[in-house]
Amino acid sequence: MDRRYKKRIDRYWSKMEKQCEDALSRIDPNDWFNLWHTHPDWDGKGNSRPENRIRAIELTFQFLVKAEALTNHRNNEVQCFAIVKKDTMDNSIYIHSENPNYSEFPFKYEGVSWDIENKELESIVNLNKHQIGVFQGEEEPTFFIRKVA
Repeated sequence: MDRRYKKRIDRYWSKMEKQCEDALSRIDPNDWFNLWHTHPDWDGKGNSRPENRIRAIELTFQFLVKAEALTNHRNNEVQCFAIVKKDTMDNSIYIHSENPNYSEFPFKYEGVSWDIENKELESIVNLNKHQIGVFQGEEEPTFFIRKVA
C-alpha cells in the first residue's frame, strides 16, 4: 500500500471512529430509542479496497459492542444490532426500545435467517456472543449481527 494512501486512509478511519464515539456519547442510555442508528463509514471508503471493507466491518462490530455496553444495564428493554451491506456506507449500528412513536418493539427481524455462514463476518464477529443473520432482499442481501439471546 502506498505510504501516502495509508496515511490518508488511516486518518479517515480515525475520523469515522471519532464520529461514532461522538454519536454514542450524545445519547442518553436511559432514554427511549426509535431505531436510533449511526454509520461507521459515512463516505463509503470501505468500498474502494478489500482491506477497507474489512475495516468498515470491524468498526461496525466494534461500535455494536460499545452500544451494547452502553445499554447493557437495561437488560431486555433495549435491542442493539448492526447491519452490514455490500455498500459499506450503508453499514449501521442500531439501538431500539419501546418509544412514544409506536414503532414495533421488539424489532422482529422478519425474513432474517439466523446462524448462517459468512466467512467475511465470521473473521470479525465473536460467534460465542453474537450471531449472524441474513435477509435476502430483491437487490442484495443484508447481514444482521445481534447478541445471542
